[in-house]
Amino acid sequence: AVVSTQSTGRSRVMVEITDDEAALYDRQIRLWGVDAQRSLRAADVFVKRCGPLGAEVCKNIVLSGVNSLTVLDTRMVEEKHSATNFLIRTTTGKSFAETAVPNLQILNPLVKVDHVTEDLTEETVQKYSVVCITDGSKTEYEKTNELCRKHGVTFLATNTWGMTGFMFQDCGEIYKYIAEKAKVSHGKSSDKPDTKRRKVEDNESEYEEREARFIEYGKLGPLSSLRFSSPAVLIAHGMLEGVSDLSEYCKTMSKKIGGKEVPEQLIRNTTGELVPICAIVGGLVSQEIIKIVSKKDDPVVNSLYYDGLSGAGIIENLK
Repeated sequence: AVVSTQSTGRSRVMVEITDDEAALYDRQIRLWGVDAQRSLRAADVFVKRCGPLGAEVCKNIVLSGVNSLTVLDTRMVEEKHSATNFLIRTTTGKSFAETAVPNLQILNPLVKVDHVTEDLTEETVQKYSVVCITDGSKTEYEKTNELCRKHGVTFLATNTWGMTGFMFQDCGEIYKYIAEKAKVSHGKSSDKPDTKRRKVEDNESEYEEREARFIEYGKLGPLSSLRFSSPAVLIAHGMLEGVSDLSEYCKTMSKKIGGKEVPEQLIRNTTGELVPICAIVGGLVSQEIIKIVSKKDDPVVNSLYYDGLSGAGIIENLK
């Protein structure tokens, strides 16, 4: 067994990687290292709603080997839900969380998986390292982010609307982490003999400390300019703002910020939960949670948008 003292952001705890855990997580330890796995082992994650998107996040987090996962979703299961959610069987009369938790537990018996019926409070939020709200509203994101920031808990928000996906995260005003340094080696090419080429040597990896700055969701200013011109940005903002005419909103905002015209096909496909889109966005969200907990590799600062029509995902640092 490997024992290490690890900081979770709330308090310092003694973390032990048992022989069984080392064997189970062998492949991912080889991928991101034993220190990252120790950090995951100390993490407690809260996920609200376990629809097709939330199910993907929960599944990936349980498989990664966190200490615990707590799910909140009091919506009642109907038979139709099993068609788009692999954690939901045809069992009716139970809530999403009650139905999903046993199936999540089967995926990894070493993780504590549980559900609650009450939303986060000033007291309960402090139990968690990361809070992830799926399929929420703008008001809910603002309120929950404010609560998490107050108690030093990382906050993530994510939605999908048909072929469009969205993620926002706040890791605190200043978030410090480590990332691999890119090595510069001299190499010769046919046209430029002394051109410097960036090259990362896997067996000689060096890391450096970096920091990123985040802002609360409720403090984001109006959409004015974009680094990239992705139609997914306008659709996501229109849906979260609850506009009555999404097509007109996208046309108006596109002209206002100098963006590209949003394809009507993407606008028409904003209803329903498409499992492939949920799998992609849920995977990206899970990846961010793992990076945040392990404090390793560059995080998304601060919003990610996915356009299922083109298959492109872009990052925008909104202010």
